[in-house]
Amino acid sequence: MKKTVTLALSVLFMQVSLYALPLEKFQPKLQVGSELSPDKLKEQNLNVVQKAVEGIRETLPQKVDDFTNIVAIDSNGTKLIYTFEVQSGPQSDEAMRQKGEKMAPRIKEGICMTSKRFLQADISIKYRYISSATQKEILSVDVDKYQCDDAWSGLGH
Repeated sequence: MKKTVTLALSVLFMQVSLYALPLEKFQPKLQVGSELSPDKLKEQNLNVVQKAVEGIRETLPQKVDDFTNIVAIDSNGTKLIYTFEVQSGPQSDEAMRQKGEKMAPRIKEGICMTSKRFLQADISIKYRYISSATQKEILSVDVDKYQCDDAWSGLGH
């Protein structure tokens, strides 16, 4: 019994001694853009875009306001493409296009604010607006991070 206790204490002492040895200091390495190849970054963004499409698609259609519903989301490479259907009422597609063109700068600014993280990661955004009556495109707004510099600089970022 005495030998068993002595052996157990010896093993315990050896284990404690091993833990007491100096260990190398942990040096975490973060993967930042400069350490990833452009191909790896693009692959990462393609995956992010695909996951966003899959997640958002499950919640569609969604009402945006009294006249607009988001009805689809798709992707083309690292571009997210949202499709909105606009209730045009008695207005022609041309009249809707003209109104849309006037609203485009505000839409672009809104995209810059609501999609900042995507845009900063080199994922571009496209909003397509289609007429509910004809299903034809009446407005398209494309935004990438370079188009948002003015909007972001106004926030002090």
